[in-house]
Amino acid sequence: MATTLIALFQAFFARDIVLSWARETGAVIRLRDIHPASFCTALIGCAIGDEERSIACARRLYIRLTGHALEESSFFDRFTLGMLGLWQRLFQHALDRCSRERRQAIEKELGKRGILDVLAVDATQVALPVSAAAVLPSTDDHRGGFKVTTMLSLLFQTVQSVVVTDARTHDRKALTLARWLHGVLLLFDRGYSDYRLFDTIARRGGFFITRMKETAAPVIAAIHSGLGQVWIGQTLTRDLPFRGVLDVDAVFGIRGGGERVLRVIRLVVERSLPDGRCEDAEVWLVTNLSRALFSAAQVATLYRMRWEIEVLFRALKHVGRLDQLRSASIPVIRIFIFATLIGLMLSQEVCAQMRKIRPAVEPSLQRVMMLVLGNLPDLAAALATRQRLAVFRRFEAALWREGVNPNPGRRYATLRHAAALG
Repeated sequence: MATTLIALFQAFFARDIVLSWARETGAVIRLRDIHPASFCTALIGCAIGDEERSIACARRLYIRLTGHALEESSFFDRFTLGMLGLWQRLFQHALDRCSRERRQAIEKELGKRGILDVLAVDATQVALPVSAAAVLPSTDDHRGGFKVTTMLSLLFQTVQSVVVTDARTHDRKALTLARWLHGVLLLFDRGYSDYRLFDTIARRGGFFITRMKETAAPVIAAIHSGLGQVWIGQTLTRDLPFRGVLDVDAVFGIRGGGERVLRVIRLVVERSLPDGRCEDAEVWLVTNLSRALFSAAQVATLYRMRWEIEVLFRALKHVGRLDQLRSASIPVIRIFIFATLIGLMLSQEVCAQMRKIRPAVEPSLQRVMMLVLGNLPDLAAALATRQRLAVFRRFEAALWREGVNPNPGRRYATLRHAAALG
């Protein structure tokens, strides 16, 4: 596996390619003191450390990485629009070469039911100082902020798309759908509740599951369980006399005109409270999945897989420390965002290689990301030396020792949910 990891890191940090792209994008005009590949490595690696993530932190890591004690201004002046163009190019390169390794457990259960991929869609907001509010306004008038809208493939375990906007942009406006969605299942939270969006997904051959808003008032068209037939033609409200699991077809009005019949499911689940007690809570879901292929309980199980994107956001914030940015400069903010995302995708690639070598072992993305970013300077420096094989073998040993699920007797939620679909 060590030789595979060497090839993987060389593909992400090939110095000649990075330099060529830097010249094309105007990130560098002449190669003087700072090589763009070393600059990029320092920005990605400075996510890990005892000090706050900042340009100064990246500069100190660059000095440790290269041994070149350059002036502060020489490093700070590299955060230009041309450098931003280079990072966009590097990010697209990382997206294009992402692993196509599949989660076999999910594919086995869903492929035979016409689902080719499952995409979890969500956005996370990151606060910035008030000085950034003029260019990146937030919902809080006393802060700036940006929003990262991400589409995560649960089958391929890769980020499919990322859109960065100011924090005020509505979740729905930042979402762009592919023209062809045949066999794709999208999982949304209530921030994307737009019935014209759902109608578009259905017309393009896709599927979706989302939480139903409390203000929704569709008209019941057919009742399959949980309610008496006398309620057909009435508005579906939350105070009707339900019995067990509700599974109905309901008519939703589409903004701008038109209607769409969708499936509505209501289940009662147990929810844990902060004090340790449990209580019953209602969960209302809207979907266009076939009742013949997916029961109400299976739809709810599929929707639970959306939690994996929350795990990804936790890794971006806790490991990548996006919330520590204090700059008001658009190029600086976006470059650091791309640096964090590239570090994340590199970590996903390492996880994919671990699964190929040991299919029975489940890597922990957060642990692997910490190991990748923490060791990145040493790994990148070793790529051009004769000691690279020994360095990467030590890194491989650390991955198997520290980068796997800390509780092997309890599989991660996505695999447990996949098993429950059978």
